[in-house]
Amino acid sequence: MPYRAAVTKIQVAIVAIIIIVAAAGGSAYYFSTLTKHAGKEILIGMPLPLNSPIGINMLDSAEMAAQQINSTGGVVINGTSYYIRIIPYDTQEADPSIPVSNGISAVTALITEDHVNFLVGGYRSDVVDAELPIAAGYHTIYITFGADPEISAFVSQNYSANKYIFNGFVNSIQQSQQTGPFSVYLLLAQEEGLIPLQVKNLAVLGEQAAWTKSFIGNGGSSSPLYTPLTQAGFNITTIDYFPLSPPGGSYDSLFTNLALKGTQAIFILAAGTESALFVKNWNSFNWASDTATGGKKPLLLGADVLAEMEGSTYSYWNATSGGCNGEITIGWGPMLPVNITPASIPFYNNFTKEFGFNPIFEDGFVYSAIYNLAQATEKAQSLDSNAVIPYLEQTDYSGPAGIIRYTNDHALNITLTPVPSIPAVAMQWQNDGRLHIVWTSLSPLTFTNLQMPNGQIENFTVKLP
Repeated sequence: MPYRAAVTKIQVAIVAIIIIVAAAGGSAYYFSTLTKHAGKEILIGMPLPLNSPIGINMLDSAEMAAQQINSTGGVVINGTSYYIRIIPYDTQEADPSIPVSNGISAVTALITEDHVNFLVGGYRSDVVDAELPIAAGYHTIYITFGADPEISAFVSQNYSANKYIFNGFVNSIQQSQQTGPFSVYLLLAQEEGLIPLQVKNLAVLGEQAAWTKSFIGNGGSSSPLYTPLTQAGFNITTIDYFPLSPPGGSYDSLFTNLALKGTQAIFILAAGTESALFVKNWNSFNWASDTATGGKKPLLLGADVLAEMEGSTYSYWNATSGGCNGEITIGWGPMLPVNITPASIPFYNNFTKEFGFNPIFEDGFVYSAIYNLAQATEKAQSLDSNAVIPYLEQTDYSGPAGIIRYTNDHALNITLTPVPSIPAVAMQWQNDGRLHIVWTSLSPLTFTNLQMPNGQIENFTVKLP
């Protein structure tokens, strides 16, 4: 496919890029905003959900990294400067239908038509899982950002054939190692009289997707979360999947069931576009039948990806008409100015200045991946994936979200002591219509500026039993 000239990206609401349609197959491609450089280029294909602010953020963070690398002379191979060119492809995978076929088409077209050197992208694990054999079959490095542990399992099953795949994001098992204790510490805080909250009766609800299987499993008492949560002191009212597209366009029937069970807190696992409706319904639902809460809505917390977004292009506060007030969401990286590594706050400042909204959970990892590929390519002095892989495996990079290293099966190598090498960050929407940091796993027993139903609690520290 002929190369596309640089243009200015126009962002309007969520869908915010000028589209052209490829002549072959009608595949939706997007213009890059990078400055065109004369001479040699490194082509990085990015299959992304550009129908969502999530994918737009991922593209922005990649292009920011590429622009910085290009501005300092690019990648030097055998004395020649190579400049990075991003080629995005809209997979629309954030859609509730999770269109797996779009991901397959994207990866195939980027490799066989655009002849990209490498792939960086992917978001919905269901889509990513289907893309992996294609990238590996074409011997093309693919750094992807799905949270499904099966991504690295794919590598370990046949390393020689599948070594081209790297998981550049925190998988769901690794996530649970830090997000799980967060709920336990809140429980301890109420038992120690530090917060005026009752959250003994807990419901866990995950979107039906590949990445949530590590949390939900088959649901109920067989869920991987059931035993540790009950041992921690919670009464589990529900552990199950919730529909991406609810019957009748409302989650009220789900909330009716939770209210009748006396649910006092809901832990949500949502990475798609459905969560705004879920949160609006949670806020507007009549919880009068929930006697365990005194007829008030339960606390809402968990990993809600869209709830991380605060900005002029997309604001979760606006998307939920303020219904997210009080919701706590846990993510990764400097989504707000938090000093994870020396790179974190400069990344946050540059991103918000450039794009007018905050980076979210994937962005620091995407940014790091572009740098990691550039460094590995320069060390290999080659654009051949087989030559680059050994150097990419040696990555030891202090990026905005933490220290990026890989395990033998190309998962992120995350150490938890003395502090997590890639820490979790919890934020809360509060009465002022803004996101506020309330906790990080860098200091897991300390909470700051937490908004409770009856007021603000500046800070407190939990004591372990």
